[in-house]
Amino acid sequence: MLTYSFSNKGELSLYEYLYRCIRADIEAGAIAPGEKLPSKRSFARHLGVSLITVEGAYSQLIAEGYLRAEPRRGYFACDLSHSGVVPGCKPSFFGVGSSSPETAHPADGNLLPEEGLAQAYASLAAAGRPRGGRIDAGGQSSTSANPSGENSFNGEAVFADFTGSSVPLGMFPYAAWAKSLRDALTRESERMLVGETGFAGAFRLRKAIADHLRGFRGMEVDPDCIVVGAGSQVLYNWLVQLLGRNLHYGVEDPGYLRLSRIYEANNVELSHIPLDENGIDMASVAESGTDVLHLMPSHQFPTVTSIGRRYELLGWASAKGNRYLVEDDYDCEFRLTGRPIPSLESIDSTGKVIYANTFTKSLGPAFRIGYLVLPPALADRFGRELGFYSCTVSAIDQLALARFIESGDYERHVNRLRTHYRSVRDALVSAFQTSSFSERVSIEEQDAGIHFIMGISTDIKTPEVRNSALQGHAMRYRFDDVAAENANDCHQPAG
Repeated sequence: MLTYSFSNKGELSLYEYLYRCIRADIEAGAIAPGEKLPSKRSFARHLGVSLITVEGAYSQLIAEGYLRAEPRRGYFACDLSHSGVVPGCKPSFFGVGSSSPETAHPADGNLLPEEGLAQAYASLAAAGRPRGGRIDAGGQSSTSANPSGENSFNGEAVFADFTGSSVPLGMFPYAAWAKSLRDALTRESERMLVGETGFAGAFRLRKAIADHLRGFRGMEVDPDCIVVGAGSQVLYNWLVQLLGRNLHYGVEDPGYLRLSRIYEANNVELSHIPLDENGIDMASVAESGTDVLHLMPSHQFPTVTSIGRRYELLGWASAKGNRYLVEDDYDCEFRLTGRPIPSLESIDSTGKVIYANTFTKSLGPAFRIGYLVLPPALADRFGRELGFYSCTVSAIDQLALARFIESGDYERHVNRLRTHYRSVRDALVSAFQTSSFSERVSIEEQDAGIHFIMGISTDIKTPEVRNSALQGHAMRYRFDDVAAENANDCHQPAG
């Protein structure tokens, strides 16, 4: 049986140290692909640790795609060997995760009868309605599902909005942000406040972002490889200019439809590529002729990419000079159970991953601040070819955000938000699972972040379900909202 000594674990928790040991053995091949691991109880007895320690390690390894669980058979190591890229080329992930081995709780089968959907939403609302307010659960930009941007349906206020990206009311750290802004205005030089920060943004903010990524995502990033811009939409337009409109771009389907529109507006050839159980489908990637693949491997919207598929993707990108992976790491702060899933960039030794993220999910859409982490060669090229651009974020906002991160206030805010979202998730899932219609519902990905997938066993068509939800004053995404009309359609540039 596998044996590990915990004498060298240092300050790591038992579960985190065990997780890292097993992960390293799978990457090195010491645990062979398909090899069965000990049962949780027998492994815990053998190692002399608690059952919850083994459960926590196994749950995280499953979430990252190192292990697979087979009902009534046990736990088996996944195959990482067919990617063409050697696993473990970068240092192991040392991001800040959960301090305790929280374990994932598999969802019971759960959700709605064919009749009374509106009443069901209404009863859920009555059970959980806060006095004098509505539920604002966060999510993707509300304009996709509700283009008017108003939380209303037929002129009536919406009780529960699961489509918006705003920070819940009462959760924004106004006092801490005001202090950061005040300090920026009073302690920075006038030259820093009113002068241009350069095309890539203020160095102080880029350094703060690099430090944050090192601590939270296990990424070793040179601040000179970071480009700051006014949100992801601006940055993606710059990416097309940098990489070229002559390349073929690919996006996930289902995925973020606004992303598709950004690429289409840039008049590039675009393919919508389907997903399978391990992530984006590699056969479809090859068939499409894609050069630049835009994906969300750690937190797909809305459904995660296995570690084996990640190495396949790196192998695919390294096969040709003009291939790149754009890793959109949106919502990475809000994984609700276990450690954050390691970023694709953190295991890339090929220089083919472009990392993108924003502060929209954590601070709200009013903060149009995002950033790219470019491979060194692309960062140099960006400076040469696009360095004439001015940074699209004001110097004052950049310096205030840098201080907000440096002080630790940003991390405290994210931790508070994560706790809030976990409470909202638990209450919502519990309401469904204990309701009279629980046998008609299935819930998946409930630990992934500020979304989960709810399946409804019913013959009612999707538009009817949506309208019933709206009549109950609830707004949420359906797969139609995030899937291209035709998954295999390829957008051809005009002219």
